[in-house]
Amino acid sequence: MSPLDAREYERLRRATRTHREDLVLRLGGEVGLRPAEMARVRLGDVESQDGHHFLAVRNGDGITREAYLPTDVEHDLRKYAGSVGVGDDDPLLTVSPRRLQMLVGEVSARVEGVDVSSRDLRWHFAADLLDAGVPPHVVCAIGGWDRLDSLEPLLTDPDREAVAAALADDDGSDVSAELRQDVELAADLGTALVGAATGREVAQTACERLAAADGIRFAWLAERTGNGFTFRGAGGIDEAAVEHALDEHEAAAIDAVETPTVGVEQTADGPLALVPVVREGAAAGVLAVGTTDAVREDRRDALAVLGTQVGHALAAVERKRLLLADTVVELDFRCPTESSFVADLSGTLECHVELSGMVPVGGGSLLYYLVVEGAGADPVLSHASAADAVADARLIEDYGDGASVEVVVDASPALAAVESGARVRSLRADGGDATVTVELPGEADVRAVVDAVTDAHPSVSLAAKHQADRSVETDQGFRERLADRLSDRQATVLRAAYHSGYFEWPRGSTAEELADSLDVSSPTLHNHLRKAQQKLLTAFFDETPASPSTADRRR
Repeated sequence: MSPLDAREYERLRRATRTHREDLVLRLGGEVGLRPAEMARVRLGDVESQDGHHFLAVRNGDGITREAYLPTDVEHDLRKYAGSVGVGDDDPLLTVSPRRLQMLVGEVSARVEGVDVSSRDLRWHFAADLLDAGVPPHVVCAIGGWDRLDSLEPLLTDPDREAVAAALADDDGSDVSAELRQDVELAADLGTALVGAATGREVAQTACERLAAADGIRFAWLAERTGNGFTFRGAGGIDEAAVEHALDEHEAAAIDAVETPTVGVEQTADGPLALVPVVREGAAAGVLAVGTTDAVREDRRDALAVLGTQVGHALAAVERKRLLLADTVVELDFRCPTESSFVADLSGTLECHVELSGMVPVGGGSLLYYLVVEGAGADPVLSHASAADAVADARLIEDYGDGASVEVVVDASPALAAVESGARVRSLRADGGDATVTVELPGEADVRAVVDAVTDAHPSVSLAAKHQADRSVETDQGFRERLADRLSDRQATVLRAAYHSGYFEWPRGSTAEELADSLDVSSPTLHNHLRKAQQKLLTAFFDETPASPSTADRRR
């Protein structure tokens, strides 16, 4: 579905029946807020400067970004606060994120020919700004998208005239040689990383290619382990010098990873760009690039793309190692209530909770699919809505004395393990205690993963460690062939659709709900899902991988 146009958006606003409904539409369509973010809006989070208004967007007790408030939206926000008697430090909309999603659907149902979700409102917000000429990286920053490629469906393919205009300054001069080089380097690096067999090889190849480029003095890569960093590779600089740089710029490196944004430090020898290495939707390390010239905004964007590119290569290597390993290490972590939402849920409601599926999503979150036995849907969702670690929750199926729910978790021991390269095998909770079992390749750095989990959650303890031999199964070749074909995003969408009941009849989730959960547009969801399904069916029905011509026809 194409983004809402201005006329459709105005029809939606005219269909609202209350001041609250109109404000929710405007917070989504003109400020770019998600339902979970709307539920945390406080009047005290609005600041004004030089006639402009900004809103600090909350995630739990922290601030994730600063959104821009159009003047008339800011006026409506204050007017609504006054009408309902809400104080500056109190939530403005005293309902759950799920209720706000439903409210958007109710307004949409009143408008013939317009089927809109809260995600579509954000899509309208982004499209409107891009059409007005706002740079994509600014739209990402104020809208909470962590990567520029999130906006790809809204960006049309330029023709030759558009390319020529974009690559020329106002005085007619061409774009900087540095930016051209970075674009070429990204293409070259993508080809080189395909052949890397280990994480260290990925790191070393990336750093050596970067260090050989004009205007770059050196490059090194360090992985985030626990509260610090571990050296993984370098080009143009030795390991001892990297360790010294990590000590000197540790705070800036941590900021680059946690933000995640490209930071620049000024050193005696020149600028040092600290680039987050984004893997599985979260920053897992830092790629440091020493340059000879100042790092302009356009080059920061190009370096951010390189960091994501390296992260994808690292994730692919880890998945392949896990898939092909004959021996794996399994770690059991014991998680008490203070460290785990799932443990707290089982203790508070005296129920059994088990993870049926899990999907990493952008922004450092996990999408849990939980089966709850011994507690009804309403108390489960109420408990989830009140939990600081939960960004959003929705019901998939109500069993009466149990439920299947989808929960977006921003902080958990499982998330710390995943960000360290482990794979979650199981998660169960009873009586206020949860056990998370994760899996690593036999040769992996087990201590680094344990430290990452226990440093982030001090009350968590390692309960057991054991090796497991993998038996050769007849479907192993099928899984390998399919894993090689699916992109990261296609695999994520397909897994989320399966666990959320999208393929069941009647469906446990609609496409719009699934798109909201994954924070993508409906067109992007359908695009990834259709391609993933085609690759799945091709791998299942074909004895050998399809030839390029066959794959193209089926796509």
